[in-house]
Amino acid sequence: RSLGMEKKDLPHIADRRRASVLVPLFERVVAAVGDDDSIIPNTNNLHVLLTQRPQNMKSHGGEVCFPGGKQDPEDEGDDVRTAMREAHEEVGLHPQYVESISRMESLESKHGLCVTPIIGLISQSSVAEPSQLTLNADEVEAAFAVPLEYFADPENCDSAIPVNWGGKIFLLRTYLYDDPESGRQFKIWGFTAHVVHEVAMRAF
Repeated sequence: RSLGMEKKDLPHIADRRRASVLVPLFERVVAAVGDDDSIIPNTNNLHVLLTQRPQNMKSHGGEVCFPGGKQDPEDEGDDVRTAMREAHEEVGLHPQYVESISRMESLESKHGLCVTPIIGLISQSSVAEPSQLTLNADEVEAAFAVPLEYFADPENCDSAIPVNWGGKIFLLRTYLYDDPESGRQFKIWGFTAHVVHEVAMRAF
């Protein structure tokens, strides 16, 4: 279900310094084996691209997050432009391949920023594959992709704790995702887990 592209700022954070994150979605081709042992490509497999910050970063060190950051003057107050610029700077994802399809409700970060998630659909899936990205080592330690449907299954949620944040009750979710490509386990929690769960619930 589309959320549209109009601003959705909560009144008490509308005047805060702005930041944006890009929620990059892409179709990954996954092969299946048919009854006659033939290989059947399945392209209807929506994935979300996530990154992990370097451990030595002062802010959000080692945390899993979406590409994103604070709004710069060059963005001219445009949340979408901020998300696109940051994704390009952090993982080399060029804006020409990203279609902005929805703007989610802005949320207050733990540092008091007004953060807007922008859902972007990658038109050429290969450019979003983690192995094809150009990571900015100063800001990104790793990139990985998770089937979006994974976050719609409550069985995959390691914990969900109710918290009062900005006068609203949120479930602070934690996912422990075992990435088959890198062999690593990634902890996805907090703001990132909340946003990706909301996107998954609208998609499935």
